[in-house]
Amino acid sequence: MKQLIDLYNKRKHPSIYDDENIPTETEIKDIISTAYNLVTSFRKMYGYKIHVLGPNKKRSKHIWQLCHNQKQYTDDTHFPGESRQVKSMGMLHIETAPWILIYTPRVCEPNAYHAGESNHKDGKSVWDGTDWDFMNFNNRESGAIEVGMIAKMIMAGVLDKGYDTGFCVCMPRSGTKGLEKWKDYPFLDFYPHLIQTIGKAKKYQWEHKTQMELIKDSKPYVEDIYNFVE
Repeated sequence: MKQLIDLYNKRKHPSIYDDENIPTETEIKDIISTAYNLVTSFRKMYGYKIHVLGPNKKRSKHIWQLCHNQKQYTDDTHFPGESRQVKSMGMLHIETAPWILIYTPRVCEPNAYHAGESNHKDGKSVWDGTDWDFMNFNNRESGAIEVGMIAKMIMAGVLDKGYDTGFCVCMPRSGTKGLEKWKDYPFLDFYPHLIQTIGKAKKYQWEHKTQMELIKDSKPYVEDIYNFVE
């Protein structure tokens, strides 16, 4: 357990990535394949796709812009004339990210067991994985749990190799399928669950804050999170 604690304690939210110290494709493949073997999925569905985007400064900046615009739109809508008009320090990592992972739902066929090729003595069960609408509208909640599992495992692999990783869930979704703003990314069949970046940070989010801001930017007490019921 101590090894896990020591590993995850290395995690700091990146702000600006180094454009010279970049993980290799071999390293990224090793991280992802190792993480995949450490997670499970309901009925072995693995109802998500991880789109792995390699180093491309122009593309990273464009994805950052999409996310930034979404945040600004949200703030402008809620606080017209009063919203902050600055770059979000929490999103800056996307702009310089050498590697970007975009997680989306996935239409998926059942394996041989769940397809009914085995002798199901207890009867039939519906398989929703092949239904695009179900995976997009009804499976995002449970799908997000599984995405969180593998994203955390990928984070461990990244940290173990001495790199950094950040996350973003503020992304545009508009139009019939939520893909109107993602038209430059035709490989996407769904709007994203999550964006994860990987690289070697040369500046972290905490470095943008004053000492007083760091003190104020605290997390809730553990007693507010866990509820032990007798």
